Amino acid sequence: CLLCRQRKVRCNRKLPRCDSCLRGGVECQYIVVKNKPGLRAGYVSELEERLGAYFLQFFPIVFHSLVYPLTILQAKLEQEVQQLKADRTALMDDWLGVAVSVDTISLPPSSSSDPSLRDAPASIAHISPRSARCSPSDFDPLSSAILEELCTAWFDKYHGWFPILHRPSLLEVLQTSPILASTVQYIVFKAIAAVTIPHSYHSDSLTNEQRRLLSDDLRGQVVMEAISQLSLQSLQAVLILTIRDFGAGRLSEFWNLIALAKRMGTQLGLRDLVAHHCDNFNQVSTIPPRMLPLPVSLVNREEKIRAYWMTEGKCSQLLDGSSTVGAAWNLNISRPENTGLLPCSETVWAFPEAVISGWSFGEFEMSSAYSLYVMLVTNELFHVHRFLQQSFDTQSATERVRWQSECKAVDDGLIAWRTKFAGASVRMNVENGGAYDPNVVLTHCALDLAIISLYQRLALPPSGLEEAQGPWYHAIQRCLDACDSITNVLRGMHDTNLENISPLIISCIFVASRFFLVHAKLLNVEIPRNLDLLVYSLKTCGLRWSYARRLEKVIRTATADHKLPSSMSSLPVQFYDLQYSYLDIDESLRVWAEGLEPWMHLAGLEHPALDQSSILMPNINIVNADDGTFIPDASQIQ
Repeated sequence: CLLCRQRKVRCNRKLPRCDSCLRGGVECQYIVVKNKPGLRAGYVSELEERLGAYFLQFFPIVFHSLVYPLTILQAKLEQEVQQLKADRTALMDDWLGVAVSVDTISLPPSSSSDPSLRDAPASIAHISPRSARCSPSDFDPLSSAILEELCTAWFDKYHGWFPILHRPSLLEVLQTSPILASTVQYIVFKAIAAVTIPHSYHSDSLTNEQRRLLSDDLRGQVVMEAISQLSLQSLQAVLILTIRDFGAGRLSEFWNLIALAKRMGTQLGLRDLVAHHCDNFNQVSTIPPRMLPLPVSLVNREEKIRAYWMTEGKCSQLLDGSSTVGAAWNLNISRPENTGLLPCSETVWAFPEAVISGWSFGEFEMSSAYSLYVMLVTNELFHVHRFLQQSFDTQSATERVRWQSECKAVDDGLIAWRTKFAGASVRMNVENGGAYDPNVVLTHCALDLAIISLYQRLALPPSGLEEAQGPWYHAIQRCLDACDSITNVLRGMHDTNLENISPLIISCIFVASRFFLVHAKLLNVEIPRNLDLLVYSLKTCGLRWSYARRLEKVIRTATADHKLPSSMSSLPVQFYDLQYSYLDIDESLRVWAEGLEPWMHLAGLEHPALDQSSILMPNINIVNADDGTFIPDASQIQ
């Protein structure tokens, strides 16, 4: 009844008065819903007849484009190849004086002049010619059946740590819309397909290379559509694509998409929604008014809040801030937004919109691990970014002392936040019954990554100042503790969870591995045994993300070069200089890795840390022998 709805109490809906109104002695009123008029007589039959006429008209065209035999194309291509080989032979004979004149050489006819090739489908509905060539003619990645599988994979493996979509609403559109291409969510479906096809679609009709090319094509379509048409769904699709680019190690393309997403979020007024609660939407306010529509539903409002924190959140954004920790670049950051709306509880977010409307979102703020991850990246890491962007004279003892003092002050804030996070983690673990939450893992690793990035430039002096300054052992210990903390978090994860977690964890694992190696090399100490688990974690992440495979190759090479001078290592010399962040050396490592055959660069190194057996079994542990050399642990060689 109306009164129970206003009081937000349970109503048993009895007539003529519910129990609550009966006890209060008040009038009980219900909303009278008038029946809407139905369709006019014969309207459905008319639609069926029109649909049948369209089917008879267009079915031959669609059928021909979908089942066109590729054997004809292959035969023509083989014919052209044979003709080109014959022409090349004739040309070589003419140069040697044993053949006829070059004028007699006839070129093969153009494929475009052949009617069989001219009539071949250039695209399959929404797939470009590039995709049509690399995939079977009867494969449609955006059909309802395949999209249902890909969306299931998305929500099972990606949504837990990238919860920007409302699952019930999206799946309802997928199941009830007769023509998906006419829905506003179509671009979101394309982005999901671009991310999940390379890893989650197990049909025998596509090879891995075909899936990769199809994913590239879908990515290009989404980017072009998002640029040409501004909407919340376009922004969500661009954000989804960032996962793909970062996981592939394409950091420049990743940041370009982030820049596009930020501009789109600004035009959509996401900050005005989160920071000012739409007070300036179409009305005069203390801040400049904007002609923007109010959220049409609670789900629409929540999706905008989540998109804001992913991209345009004031200070260091969730994607941009977490991916640039440790970089002393001018990121144009500003102070945190402490009064903004945070994402609601993940438990509430999993319900359909009809159920969500019964709750007030304000009661669930800061109640999920995802909200805590947002708070860490968008608030606490702001101080880390600001500190790392400051400049100081490395040769001045006074400047070094001042920088150490400021570094400790920032670290004290991280320590205090970790204490609060530990208490919240225990509470959430009890509420969730001990279930695995990827956002808790990401928060732990991002916090440890911030500590390493904060201290590593001060831990070991720059080249040439070793005798004058010496190591700062407090910084070294804090970094080693953070590396061990990352290792302990990874040790408690199942391999399946580690494979399916956000690719942002790859940088955390690599930074910890790099510090272990550089610290052991420069101070001439033993490599910690925890490095084995970090390398194994990179390999596990590499089952899904190629970026992890590249960095695994770097760490294994550095391990093999441990006893060699830095100048003799095959790695770029900046790898061993902690004055450079992992982002500063990423491009040089990419060029280095692409110039090597996988693992073959280790075969020519006569180094005891990696023998031929360890090349074939790269996950064996390394132990210290009596003579100080490193040999594989024989107990793990089977």
